[in-house]
Amino acid sequence: MTTPERLPEDGPTQLVEAADGRMVERLSGSTATLLLVWLIGIGAGSALLAAWGVAAALLDVRLSARDLLGETGFYLGLLGASGPCVLWLTGRAQGHSLGWFILAALRIGLVMAAILIGGGALVLVVMGGGIGSGFAAVAVAVGLTVLAAGLSVIWALAVWSADRWIARARLAGESGPPS
Repeated sequence: MTTPERLPEDGPTQLVEAADGRMVERLSGSTATLLLVWLIGIGAGSALLAAWGVAAALLDVRLSARDLLGETGFYLGLLGASGPCVLWLTGRAQGHSLGWFILAALRIGLVMAAILIGGGALVLVVMGGGIGSGFAAVAVAVGLTVLAAGLSVIWALAVWSADRWIARARLAGESGPPS
């Protein structure tokens, strides 16, 4: 991929000088901000919705807006927001297909679910409760795994669509305005 000598001022990317003096292309400030808001919004929103669903379906607990928007919800939202952001950093601007993004998102989501399941099991063992409730623990673990798989598809669609939008906007900017 060659970098053009000059990019339009209002495009999604800009040319900047690297430390070694070469010109490199990077996202413009407004595009990067919009992308970050998009990825964090999709990730955090989907994670909070999944937490509400897990609590309602598996734990028979109805979470309120205060629960979801309070301290626990904040950290859960951060965890969810990291999924699409890591996925973007993994596959950005490399022309990957939607299938590639889905598989990469699935791996990221399953690692996140494994961390939550392992951390929860460790907390139960350290606190002396053991994993004793057998079926409930397995149900929550399976539920988290299924939700991670579902969320990964949402994250993949969000990241892939942002990647395609930036690529199309960049190509439209390179051709310049019609004469």
